[in-house]
Amino acid sequence: MPARRSRSTVLTAATLGVLLATGAVVASPAAYAADAPAATATATATATAEPTTKATADKLSLQVDAPATVGRGGGPVEFTETVTNSGTADASFKLRVKAATDASPLANQVIKVEYRDTDGAWKPVTDTVPGLTVAAGATRTVQLRLTTGLHSYWTDRVSTVKLSSAVLDATGSTVLAESTKDVSAEYVTLEVGNAPTTAVIGGAPVEFDVTIKNPSASRFTNVSKVLEADKSSTLQMQKADGSWQTLTGTSLPHAGGDLLYQLADDQNLAPGETFTRHLRLGFTGDAKIGTTYVHPWALLDQGSNYSPVSVGPQYIAINLTGSALGLSVQEPASIGNGGKPVEFTETVTNAGSSDAPFNLKLDASNPNARSDGRIALESLDADGNWKPVGLTFKQQPDGFHFIGSLNDVTVPAHGAKTVQLRLAAPLNNDWAGQSGTVKLASAVLDRTGQYVLAESTKDVALKALDVQTKGAPTTAVPGGTPAEFDISFINSSASAYDNVSPIVQTDRRSTLQVQKADGSWENVTGVPTSQPGADQVVYHLTADKNLPASTTVTKHVRLGFTDGAPIGRTYVNTWAVLGENTDFPASVGPQGFPVDVTSTPVSGTGKGAAGGDTTAVKAGLTSTSGGGSDATGTDSTTDTQSAGGSLAHTGSDGMLAAAAAAAGLLASGIAALFFARRRRSA
Repeated sequence: MPARRSRSTVLTAATLGVLLATGAVVASPAAYAADAPAATATATATATAEPTTKATADKLSLQVDAPATVGRGGGPVEFTETVTNSGTADASFKLRVKAATDASPLANQVIKVEYRDTDGAWKPVTDTVPGLTVAAGATRTVQLRLTTGLHSYWTDRVSTVKLSSAVLDATGSTVLAESTKDVSAEYVTLEVGNAPTTAVIGGAPVEFDVTIKNPSASRFTNVSKVLEADKSSTLQMQKADGSWQTLTGTSLPHAGGDLLYQLADDQNLAPGETFTRHLRLGFTGDAKIGTTYVHPWALLDQGSNYSPVSVGPQYIAINLTGSALGLSVQEPASIGNGGKPVEFTETVTNAGSSDAPFNLKLDASNPNARSDGRIALESLDADGNWKPVGLTFKQQPDGFHFIGSLNDVTVPAHGAKTVQLRLAAPLNNDWAGQSGTVKLASAVLDRTGQYVLAESTKDVALKALDVQTKGAPTTAVPGGTPAEFDISFINSSASAYDNVSPIVQTDRRSTLQVQKADGSWENVTGVPTSQPGADQVVYHLTADKNLPASTTVTKHVRLGFTDGAPIGRTYVNTWAVLGENTDFPASVGPQGFPVDVTSTPVSGTGKGAAGGDTTAVKAGLTSTSGGGSDATGTDSTTDTQSAGGSLAHTGSDGMLAAAAAAAGLLASGIAALFFARRRRSA
């Protein structure tokens, strides 16, 4: 569950003063000062004592045509009160008018009644309308208007204002007629239709309606229709012809840089008017995942001395996600253990309408890569050079992980960004003969690195070189006819090798020839090992150390023993040595096969005088040959670790019986040849 971002917007009076002075309308909850407008303009101030006597046979009557509604914070609403004189003489009277609400005593400070004087000017009714007369048998109509202002203590959306009117005699001591009417004091309302709850960063905008209503008979001239949203937002408003107008927001520094959008320049709301705008809200690629808050408001301006009153929901909570970005990984099918890197690509797609920055996290793991440097990643830089991805080595319950990232990458709107990479398992003599799987986990993160926008996990086969011997001799006679057999060096991975030395190691009183392409034989000179008492030589079958990807190289050889060869059992080792003449070479190949050197020829099935075994002896793990078929033998094999980091393998056909002797010979031979120094693993 992504972390949720919560913030409420509160504007200070000082900030509002600055913004209002510059002409900007600022969103804020109502912050009304306790010192409300002076009470001298209200209808509740009483200058004279209440009349205590009511005429019982008066000739005056009162009709009040009160307004049904008045807008709180809006303009005045006019109405009339008519006095009828049914007597035979002219009558002088006073008209007392009071307006009050039970919603809050302080709210009465912002209720005002005015009358139109004979000069046409509007004047406040402080208690009564003075100097009125009505002719006998006639009527006298007084023009009045009612205003209800804004007050922080008057928070009810709809309240009742009680309009109390009375006709008094000329002295003001006697009530001649009276009336009480209820007027509904209405607030401007704001509603959001189809309010969104989720949106995609950089994705398609979400559409909704903002409706502002004036349910009253007042005209408002001070209503700013605004929407406040995140600084990474975009807003469009649909015009009458169906097209979209892009709005520009004003940054609000006090609100973390949120943008304030004006939905209309006109601040008027006519009596009974409904103002509706269809909006389209989007979020650019640099928006943060989590919850953002959108504030659609009608702001009622009260003048420079007071903060605007905001009408509308406290907020609309929208959960931002990053699913507009997708990830496609074209992983390599395999890499060679100890081989060269294999290229692959990772492509990030953006279905959104804005550019999106991201970080690409890379995590390659294997259960046996137990030390730093056993897995490597590189990226192709803008300059066309391959550069290493810095990897952190971590041991976790499922294995050993190599974790790095490429930061500050951007994918264009409605486009894609392809990152070129390559993966390798560099030469390490502790595990060069091992095969398995490298798990490649990739994740697109937001620019903060906290949220996963897209991810992918792929398995990459890790393949070691395979060495197989077919038709190996089992017996030999000193000075006899050499035995012929095949040695295959198999690279079934997508990696190329440039550090492979194909060799045969055996007793120094031996000879070896390699058959050339034309069928002739080439003598190979054995190089004595320097290990005292080893009595071994190494034959290099070729000077070419390259082994291309998905390639098998087979050498047909002829091995013989000289007259001075001792009678008894000896061993022949066929290996691929990786990194020969380096500090830490590694040998890959089967356990040495035994050859019994006798003074009497023994009949066999192989070529030449020596006995032969046509079964393929192979390095322990089955692998795929260059042609795509499984280069498998019939022998079951067991892996052991040899000196210098090579893997020794034992098989059938008499080899198990000779395992102990072969292991000793192998240990002395490989140590003498390569001076291998085992590295300690982390």
